[in-house]
Order: sequence, then structure tokens, then C-alpha cells
Amino acid sequence: MPTYKRQLVGILYRLKQESKITSQQYDDLYLTQENIPKLYCTPKIHKTGAPLRPIVDYIGSIGCNTSKALADILTPMLGKTEHHVKNSRHLADFMKHFTIDDDDRFVSHDVVALFTNTPIPETLNYIRDKLKNDVTLCNRTNLSVDDIMELLEFICSTTYFSFDGKIMQQKFGTAMGSPVSAVIANFYMEKRERKALQTAPAECRPKIWKR
Repeated sequence: MPTYKRQLVGILYRLKQESKITSQQYDDLYLTQENIPKLYCTPKIHKTGAPLRPIVDYIGSIGCNTSKALADILTPMLGKTEHHVKNSRHLADFMKHFTIDDDDRFVSHDVVALFTNTPIPETLNYIRDKLKNDVTLCNRTNLSVDDIMELLEFICSTTYFSFDGKIMQQKFGTAMGSPVSAVIANFYMEKRERKALQTAPAECRPKIWKR
């Protein structure tokens, strides 16, 4: 943990010296707490056998505030595709004006363990491309694309937690509990669904696809 702290403080200090973050932002992101994230589980009572959902308690960890700041920068880029819906009500409003034929099927899909199954390098490359093409980025932050990616790569590569008296390192995916994890997972789903729909054979391509 001291090693990770020095790395993150070094990045933040350099960004302050380059006037890319203000002294107030630096103070907000500076690591005043050094809690070791703890892994706990909640039961999925709506599923057979009530399987457990692993969650990393990220509050008070060295990367928590930086993760929140990154989520604020990245979130406005989500939900821009034609397949995005905000919630079930948004989907219902869309379906009011859509005609379903007698031979159509309405199918619902779910992703198993989305956060921990999200491939980080592939998703970060996609996010970098999105940032480069975001003309509104300069309205949200003074950080460059490289600065944002440096912080994001740090957060994604330093996921560790304590469980059963041991400290463990997560080797794949994002941690459910880190503020930026949901954003990263959503970008991956956006990338994956776009590729799937573009390459699907015509005979099995869905008439509509909403997520």
C-alpha cells in the first residue's frame, strides 16, 4: 500500500505542478486515509440458491477519490448510442411506439459477473479512443487524454483487498465497489454490443437491441 500511495501522490503532484489540477483538487484527491479495501458478499436472493455477489468496500482506500473523479469525467460519454436506455421506464416508453410481429420474440439477456469479467486492456483502448473524439472533454477537465488514461490505468491495476485475513490482488476485471468500475464495464458492453450487431448474420440480427 505505501508503494501504491507514493505512485499516486507522484502523479497528482506532477499534475498540480503542471497546472492541470488546482491546489483544491489536489487536496481533494490527496490520500488522507489508507484503509485496505475489504471484500464482502451479499446474497442474490432473486436467484436460485441465492449465490453471493462479491463487493470490494473501496471507501477510504487510497484510490477512492481519484476513482470518483475519473467517473465524473468519463460518465458524460456514456449513453450516446442508439441502443442505450436509462431504465425500464425508458424502455417501456420506447416500446409503446414499436410494433411487434406475430413471429417476433422478445428476449432478455443478462451478463454473468460483468465487472470481474471486463477485460481491462481492451476496454481502456476503447476509452482512449472515445476521449480523443470527445470535443466536450475540455469543458470538464484540464487533464489531457494521456493524463486521464494514466490515472485510469493506475486505478485498474491496483485493485487489492483483504479477505479471510489475507490481502489479495485482483488479476482480471474491475472491482465491484470502485466508483469508476461501473463506467468501465458500461464502455466494454457498448464496444461489445456494437461489434456483435455489426458482424451478426442478417438472419439472426435483432430487429431492435436496447441495453
